[in-house]
Amino acid sequence: MQTLHRPSPTLATERKTGASWLQVVSHLDPQFGGIASSVPQMCRATEAQGEYRCPIVGFCEPDELERLPQKLRSQVLHFPQQRMRWMFNASLRHRMKEVVRAAKGIHIHGIWETHCFVTAGMARSCKRPYIISAHGMLDDWALRHKRLKKALYAAWVETNNLQCATCLRALTRDEVSDYRRIGVTAPVAVIPSGVEVPSGTTADLFWQSYPELVGKRIILFLGRLHPKKGLHLLMQAWRQVAQQYADTQLVIAGPDPEGMTASLQQMTTEFGLADSVTLAGMLSGDAKWAALAAASLFVLPSYSEGFSVAVLEALAMGIPVIVSGACHFPEVAENECGWVIQPEVVALENALRQYLELPRDAINGMGKRGRALAETRYSWPAVGKQMAEVHDWLLGGQKPASVELFF
Repeated sequence: MQTLHRPSPTLATERKTGASWLQVVSHLDPQFGGIASSVPQMCRATEAQGEYRCPIVGFCEPDELERLPQKLRSQVLHFPQQRMRWMFNASLRHRMKEVVRAAKGIHIHGIWETHCFVTAGMARSCKRPYIISAHGMLDDWALRHKRLKKALYAAWVETNNLQCATCLRALTRDEVSDYRRIGVTAPVAVIPSGVEVPSGTTADLFWQSYPELVGKRIILFLGRLHPKKGLHLLMQAWRQVAQQYADTQLVIAGPDPEGMTASLQQMTTEFGLADSVTLAGMLSGDAKWAALAAASLFVLPSYSEGFSVAVLEALAMGIPVIVSGACHFPEVAENECGWVIQPEVVALENALRQYLELPRDAINGMGKRGRALAETRYSWPAVGKQMAEVHDWLLGGQKPASVELFF
């Protein structure tokens, strides 16, 4: 295995001329998780620095494109997901190689899938610098999921893709350790996702959809309905709490690619929670922000997260949060804007009770500290500046001043 070296410094003269850094993803529909929403925002933030264009390549099904806003859809270059098509279709490979060759650099978001397998190899053959963002797909829980399949694929393909990357991007310091734990020694830049609250956000749309909840304290789970999110823990903890706090409502919102809604409905019935749990389905756009505006508390007791965009959005809205340690937000406890717990029923129940017993001024203080944290550390302009500096560096410029690097 040999690490790809950075390009000659002569390329640095090209970095201010609108050079293209291709962004490659496996999905663009938000139902597939945070990458689909964070990558387009990161592209806009990086382009706002005035130095780079960040076109997006989506290895996804055509119907995903149809669900995107028109402006984003027009900016996406579409390629198929199916690995067999890439193995046997020479014209398809040629077309993608021309796209890679036309770019100054490549940023691959997510691993284990066709888009990484195809693009990393082409970047090497075209001698283009490339970044890989694992987006949490190397943490302990993620590696245990389909463990044998991933171990074989890592030995055959993925470890080489990562090791040969010009640079890896980690969303958190914990993710740096994930890269190192599997033996990858490529440089790592720590750059989180960002957040921006739309102007004029109110809870009106949420209350219009759920008038029966007006006047209640809303405890919100917002994210994919997936076993790793700890939803069964949340339901069990809520079972212990709900009857004592009749003025509260647990709202569970998010897409359901794993088919968990039926089991959640069953738990609601078995636990006698029909009057205190609302399954809202997927909320996006204004409806999502209205739910956050209505929420008094945000909860994510996940077993595994790369970097939760939903947690960032809740903090930016001034909502106290309960998150697990697997969410990689130690700042929540450090800045006293919520609770960081182990993903266990008792720990979650205790945190819920502590919140529900707090006076209003203490809750407001937590919310203000969370908003300040989001605004100072996780603004999109700051993230865009960091990405632009890394692009400069990988094209022969100076080492980025605003980015924490690990070698």
